[in-house]
Amino acid sequence: MFVKKLDNLFPVLDNIFPFWIIFLLPFCSFGQTTADSYTNLWEVIQNDTVSNQKKIPYLEVYYQKARIENNLLEQYKALEKKSFMIPFADAAVLLHQMHPLVQNIDNDSIKGRFLNRSTVFYYKHRDFKNALYYAIESEAFNEEIDNLYNLNAVRIDIGNIYHHTRYYDKAIAYFTQAKNYYQNKKDYNHLRSYIVTLYCLNKTYWQLQDIDKLTTTIKESEQAITLLKPKHKQLETAYLEYAKGGLAFLQKDYATAQNHFTKALPAIQQNNDFTNEYVVYLYLGKILWEQNNKQEAVTYFTKIDTLFNEKKFLNYELRETYDYLIEYYNETNQPQLQFQATESLMQLNQQFEQEQKNITNMLHVELDDKKLKNNQLHLQKLLNKYNFWISVLGGALLLMAAYLFWKKYKKSPYQAEKHVKIIEQNQTAESTDSKTTDNDAVKIEKTETVETESVDENLTEIPEQQPQEKKVAVLSATDQRLLEGLNSFEQKKGFLAQITLDDLAKQLHTTRSTLSPFLNEHKKGFNAYINSLRIQQAVTDLKADKELRKKTVKELAVTYGDLHPKTFASLFKVITGETPTAFIEILDAEDNSFYF
Repeated sequence: MFVKKLDNLFPVLDNIFPFWIIFLLPFCSFGQTTADSYTNLWEVIQNDTVSNQKKIPYLEVYYQKARIENNLLEQYKALEKKSFMIPFADAAVLLHQMHPLVQNIDNDSIKGRFLNRSTVFYYKHRDFKNALYYAIESEAFNEEIDNLYNLNAVRIDIGNIYHHTRYYDKAIAYFTQAKNYYQNKKDYNHLRSYIVTLYCLNKTYWQLQDIDKLTTTIKESEQAITLLKPKHKQLETAYLEYAKGGLAFLQKDYATAQNHFTKALPAIQQNNDFTNEYVVYLYLGKILWEQNNKQEAVTYFTKIDTLFNEKKFLNYELRETYDYLIEYYNETNQPQLQFQATESLMQLNQQFEQEQKNITNMLHVELDDKKLKNNQLHLQKLLNKYNFWISVLGGALLLMAAYLFWKKYKKSPYQAEKHVKIIEQNQTAESTDSKTTDNDAVKIEKTETVETESVDENLTEIPEQQPQEKKVAVLSATDQRLLEGLNSFEQKKGFLAQITLDDLAKQLHTTRSTLSPFLNEHKKGFNAYINSLRIQQAVTDLKADKELRKKTVKELAVTYGDLHPKTFASLFKVITGETPTAFIEILDAEDNSFYF
């Protein structure tokens, strides 16, 4: 009855929102206990058949009721729920409003949950600075209070940030920690979290092109998903199909990959997961491209380009889209579109570079510092505890010695006097030993700190001030062969001719799917690599050849890669900081000044 009455009231009260909450508060509590009022409201708020738009007024009633009753926990509960239903800017305000509530609630679990919620909230909206801030705080807090569920939840978040910045080994370390904890628990929430860690490992092995580990983790996911309830099984099955599509693509079984991606797409769209939705578009486009259906493939790539232009956001893996678009527009003689795609790619590269720098600094400085401080505090507590028990034991021994001395020598004044001197000498020696022990304790503390730092190397970058401990990346035989091939390619100046990614792959006796991620990792992508070589060659030649400077930008663009003049000029300015015309004027001015 209570719920029906509220539903009937809402259409009338929408236009007088500030007043109807005050009106409804006494109504909510009339004829009911406090617990019943909260319970009835929460039933509507948790009802999956009620839209968020209708739930928000109920949450307002819930929150105002909790405020009047000064019930901090219920206030927090309402604000947390509402933060999932409103736009980012409004939700960010709510998080600031929740913070003092959390500080005043005597519940460590709630505090840990708030830090995790804030981490996920900011990560979802790509505010990585705030996401990392809360993640670091959350990991430290949950470790301190020994809340392993929340601790491993935030480890998944930190792993995702490492994944986003392409520190895949570190991401795997965090995901594996969380997986090992969740998989050994029988609770349903632990099961769901376990499946999430498997998905995170799947996407990371996919990026690393580790077919064996991806296959193993997919099998593990298949077994775990069978234990889920139907409403959760449907979504997780879709993400499993998504991972299977990635595996089939790596195995070059394009028909199977296309089938898996197509199955996964509807549920991913329904989950409003536009990031992975567009990754599906990328791979559907790549499959069509491999099948030489380039025109249809471009329809998927242009969707991704539209997303970037609208939201100025893409995951790094979607960057490959522009390699295909630039190549297609070049082949089909559409210079204006080629120029636009090149500009988008340059913007994207700059965005990733800045984003990578900001996140890396936080991960490698703040996260490291936080871990070291936590270890230091932990060691200090152990030392304090150790010193306390040493003092107690020492006091007990002194008392026992005094008692024995009194009992044995109370009848012999001469012997007592003699042994008093002996004890005084022993105490002096003990004092010296104590100092030595204190010094040893300091040495122990330093040693343990160093050991702790060495453990942390598995999870965080080594600080720059310790270059001797920096890990050196070891190239695989394939990577070494490709680098040698690129050196030969550069010496022969093969980049001056029109060349596609497929052409270069053939020259290096490899495949496109192997070469593309290699260039992304080592050369910032195919187009960035080729165009950088072209501009660098143009700069070298212009400095040495005065006659070359007399050519127009259009002629230079043809000479150095047969590019569109606008594309050449734009690339030249990005790489040198000057337009070709301005650069030539500077060179001429320098030559003329030599004679004065």
